[in-house]
Amino acid sequence: MNRIQQLKVVALRKLIHVVLSVFLIIPFIININAYGLSTTLYFTIITLGVSVIYIIQVKRPIITLVLLDALTSARRSVLQQLTKSPISSAIPIEVLDDGLMRLEKTVKDLLESVERDYERRGGYLGILMGAIGVLVSQLLTGNYVIYGIISIIVYDTMSALGGTLIGRVKLPFSSATIEGMLVGMVALAIILYIFTNKLIGSLAVTVVAALAEAYGMEDNLAIPVTTSLIAMVLRLPLIP
Repeated sequence: MNRIQQLKVVALRKLIHVVLSVFLIIPFIININAYGLSTTLYFTIITLGVSVIYIIQVKRPIITLVLLDALTSARRSVLQQLTKSPISSAIPIEVLDDGLMRLEKTVKDLLESVERDYERRGGYLGILMGAIGVLVSQLLTGNYVIYGIISIIVYDTMSALGGTLIGRVKLPFSSATIEGMLVGMVALAIILYIFTNKLIGSLAVTVVAALAEAYGMEDNLAIPVTTSLIAMVLRLPLIP
């Protein structure tokens, strides 16, 4: 797989990452107290929900296999109904079947390219760790958790894209690249500076995010916890 193909796969994976992360920002853009929810309770519900999905996925057929089976069943059902239809003679069944099979293959290839090897073996651990990381950050730092959420969205996404596109030199004792790290750091530092107008504090959080991503056992857990803690220690302004 060449770099452009790798970039497409990583971009799709990170798009899913960003879309899911939007749920973590909701308490900061919507008044959830009006619905009887505190931020801690909201993140607890998110974590419990993700945990249940993870357990089901590990103990039962993996979600992607269920989805592919559902597509196959739907295709067969559609063709069966069309065959029995009075207008079946006017419908090119074989052409339709071939088109639906190509659609199945496209979806299968897409899912297989997005999933990492360990996710196929043991479920979507990254999503679970992300939810736990944000919940722990909220419990430890309160609303400074927003620094962790921004870091996991911006740094994780941009460092992965940068590393895939231009990464050449590996960091010592890490699978991350120096080029990817620098792209992620620049992107996160700019975003944090825009929100806080604190250059040194923004750089400090950025460095912590880079180290957590490169050397943490699971970056989705390490990044939100460490960046939220350093933001609180440095007394950076709370981001509304």
